[in-house]
Amino acid sequence: MVKTAEGDRKISGSAYRETMDRGFHHGTLLLNADLSRLANYLNPDKKKLQAKGITSVRGRVANLVELLPGITHQQVCEAIQEAFFAHYGERVEAEVISPEKMPDLPNFAATFARQSSWEWNFGQAPAFSHLLDERFTWGGVELHFDVEKGHITRTQIFTDSLNPAPLEALAARLQGCLYRADMLQQECDALLVDFPEQEKALRELSAWIAGAVR
Repeated sequence: MVKTAEGDRKISGSAYRETMDRGFHHGTLLLNADLSRLANYLNPDKKKLQAKGITSVRGRVANLVELLPGITHQQVCEAIQEAFFAHYGERVEAEVISPEKMPDLPNFAATFARQSSWEWNFGQAPAFSHLLDERFTWGGVELHFDVEKGHITRTQIFTDSLNPAPLEALAARLQGCLYRADMLQQECDALLVDFPEQEKALRELSAWIAGAVR
């Protein structure tokens, strides 16, 4: 937080995780972000996405360039380095870590692969509910998903379509399905075997669902 004439403004955010043998820290800084888009991410439609985890603390935000015009990404990086050097009382050569240049540390590559996986990023996510709704030329569709540990535990589908049978079948197929775009699309596409006369509608439905959760 920084103090301005308009009041406190939030320029950063952090997330932490601690295990038995290590700690993880993820931090962000708003340098020159599109704040109009940021507002949409920070204020989702609560009717459509209801998380059951810890709510992020929100506040008025600002870009660093608003407070210090002309500041660059490189300057921010150098300032953070200097702050670390000052705090720990010594200077060292900075090591840049990337997928192409991993450090020579025990199990680092395996840990990186695990933490880059769907299972790590979504499979261990807190339980949440997701509502999707769309209107097609053949009817409106409303989907209610309950998701836990990356798997769909309950599905409800409502429609005013004159041919609801494929959607009723889809609701049954999605029980236990991974909440992942490709898996949801696969289950939708599988209905083409039983409902070939609904191919156009099912392909539209499949593309919409996959795009909505991607």
